[in-house]
Parts: sequence; C-alpha cells; structure tokens
Amino acid sequence: MKLEVDDDSNSSELDKTNSLNIINLPTGLFGFSEIRSMELVFDKEELPFMWLREQEKDGLAFIVIEPGGIIPNYSVEISDMDVETLQITGPEDTMILNIVTLPHDQSGKISLNLVGPIIINRSSLAGKQCIINNHEQYSARHILDVGGDSL
Repeated sequence: MKLEVDDDSNSSELDKTNSLNIINLPTGLFGFSEIRSMELVFDKEELPFMWLREQEKDGLAFIVIEPGGIIPNYSVEISDMDVETLQITGPEDTMILNIVTLPHDQSGKISLNLVGPIIINRSSLAGKQCIINNHEQYSARHILDVGGDSL
C-alpha cells in the first residue's frame, strides 16, 4: 500500500475517543523489541516535534515528527503483511512518524529516519516500525537544516 504524505497529513490529532495517546507496538521498535507500548505526547507550541515515550519514569523516549509538509514528495510504501497486521483500510487510517536524531557534529540540523518510519493505525492506535518497500529512495539519516528557521 502506498501512503502519500502531504501538507494536510501533518495533523497530530488522534482518535478523539481515546483519552490517552497510548500506541500499542506488538513487535516493539527496532532494537527495543521488549517495549510494547508507548505514549505519544505533544505540545501544540512545539509541533511538529512530539515525544514517543515509555510511560514509566525515566523510560525510553524518542523525538518524532510527522513528515507531511516537511519532506517534499515523501511517499511510504509498506508491505501487504504490514497493512494486514495494522488493519489499515486506506491512507486516511494512518499516522506516519519519523524518529528524529540530533547529530553531534552538525549544530542547527536534525536527522530523520525516512527508511524506517513508525506506522500507526489512527483508530486502533496499533503501531509498527516498518522498513518501507521503496527504501532505496530515502535515507535513514535525512538531514534537515533547522538552524534559526522554524519548521
């Protein structure tokens, strides 16, 4: 399934019926298979940056970003097995999150993993980190210059 990312997909709104933004990760994240549940936390003033974090004190946390409106022409193709696992019926069912890293040697820049996004079913809040089928078109360390400019 091809999931188009456009300017309108940069909405952090999850299903309003869920009081908490708890993302269930049945297979964990790459390198952290034991972590099966994380909370998506955001402050509207800090968007597009959000936190995906464990609920326990001092737990693991990642800065994540929705790529819509930030990464031009970013198109995510995931396997049929991932579509089935997440019970996705269409692109509107999904939230795509890319993990952000801050390169030590590049002040004012951030790196995004465009190859292994976290795909979330907006209704069920089930998520999975996937290697996208069209991974050869993107980088796992895509650099964005944010020095002084707001995203």
